[in-house]
Amino acid sequence: MGAETLALRVKQSSDNALALARFLERHEAIGKVFYPGLESHPQYDVAQALFKGASWLLSFELRDAERMAEIVNALRLPIKATGLGDTRTLIIPVAPTIFFEAGAETRKAMGISDGMLRLSVGIEDIEDLLADFEQALKLAA
Repeated sequence: MGAETLALRVKQSSDNALALARFLERHEAIGKVFYPGLESHPQYDVAQALFKGASWLLSFELRDAERMAEIVNALRLPIKATGLGDTRTLIIPVAPTIFFEAGAETRKAMGISDGMLRLSVGIEDIEDLLADFEQALKLAA
């Protein structure tokens, strides 16, 4: 990996993130998706004006936060780790990890629900990612 492949990796990650965000937005187990590449995002027009792609980072909320660990553990492709960019998809529950010390009241004020997950989407085959999320989210049904 290096500078010569950076543009290709960013484009593929961003394209994958958009496809995954669209999939998640339509899924019955998901309450909300936070991704500026979706028309439903409040800053969609700004993102479209400023960026070629909407990024490889996104967050989403499970309707049933109680199933979070089960769903995350059922995913086969994403690495369960914090990070902001990699060729592999990374997933992390937000409230019990990176914002745990903020406390429940502060997280609530910030709009961070107990069912929020953060993804840094990689360059895997998008059909593989979608199939993996579909099989894991069946646990929430």
